[in-house]
Amino acid sequence: MMICRCAWHPYYYGHPLWNGVVSWRGWSVRFTDGICTRCVQKFRVEHREMLERRLREPVAVEPQTAA
Repeated sequence: MMICRCAWHPYYYGHPLWNGVVSWRGWSVRFTDGICTRCVQKFRVEHREMLERRLREPVAVEPQTAA
């Protein structure tokens, strides 16, 4: 069984959040980490300046030469 959990939830809310079962194959229990909607909203608020700065800065792309 593979269970999905929010990896950021303990940091923001102090307790884990299980998002549900992803797969029922096999006898062992495994976990996959993601981020829930509430945590991504908090993350965006906390890191808004960094995210906006990355969008404003131009990205230099070097032309590729054929070998």
